[in-house]
Amino acid sequence: MTKRLLILITLLASAALARDWSKYPAVVVIDRAAVIYAVGDAHSDFVRLSAALRGAGIIDKDENWLAGNAVLVSTGDMIDKGPRALDVIRLLRKLRDAAPAKGGQVVILSGNHESEFMADPSVPKVREFVAQLKAAGIKAADVAACKGDLGEFFCSIAFAARVGDTFFSHAGNTAGRTVAQLEADIEKDFDKHGFSAQQLIGDGSVIEARLNGTGKGREVWLDAGLPKVSEAQLLTNYTKALGVTRIVEGHVPSEVRFADSVTRGTGEMFQRFGSLYLIDTGMSEGVDNSLGAVLHLTTGTATAICPDGKRTQLWDAASHPDTGRAKPCGK
Repeated sequence: MTKRLLILITLLASAALARDWSKYPAVVVIDRAAVIYAVGDAHSDFVRLSAALRGAGIIDKDENWLAGNAVLVSTGDMIDKGPRALDVIRLLRKLRDAAPAKGGQVVILSGNHESEFMADPSVPKVREFVAQLKAAGIKAADVAACKGDLGEFFCSIAFAARVGDTFFSHAGNTAGRTVAQLEADIEKDFDKHGFSAQQLIGDGSVIEARLNGTGKGREVWLDAGLPKVSEAQLLTNYTKALGVTRIVEGHVPSEVRFADSVTRGTGEMFQRFGSLYLIDTGMSEGVDNSLGAVLHLTTGTATAICPDGKRTQLWDAASHPDTGRAKPCGK
């Protein structure tokens, strides 16, 4: 392949993925929300996701929206590892369409699995999703090219959100930027590289920031200021720049160790310093760290809710605990 032809193909691909940022922002901003719910990585497990949403009182058995004027945020990784990705997507889209009639909103964010699929649907990581698409008569290449209903959906979902005083993204790392700076950086990189943008799937990105080593242990981005800046101060700096008080991320269901030796256990819903919330509980049967859970946020509290309705308070404004954890639901 000649260099000229390669450049032409790249330009054509970029044109196909051109995005109207005014219509489909990189970062969704909702200024006010008295009540917020958030759910982490469903990974194609429709049964556990729907059970978790029912247990939190967000939907009924017929998938009707019950949460009134609340905002529900899905932090991504809807696909892979489990058997029913298309049903997970269908449910979240149905709720996104239904919630406004009751005064509510649903924000669906991209995880690294969605972004990596869109960047290259041939990568082994997304093979389960590709197989499910094939079984449904949908061409993966068409979806990755933003074609058809599903392709248009994947090309419209945001990469982060600020809802009231809370920031959401799949992997949490903003590198200390403001919302405006983050949004500008994503847009510039995406306009040039599409879903292959390092702002999306780079190891230090807001969607795919990695743990050290084999996936267990330290969140690399929390090490940014050590030893001069503690994790608590780094989170304070990051939240202040974003204009929020807390950051909520999915992406990591496994053990996470903090610099002061506090450890988040596998499958736990967990908070640190009231500033960082880890909500990937490994709910998919393909992961099986828990049966799933929903984070419930109000101005003064943060609570984990299991599918059976059991509630565990992670944080409250009166006591400001440095650490809060909820055992994996059903384990």
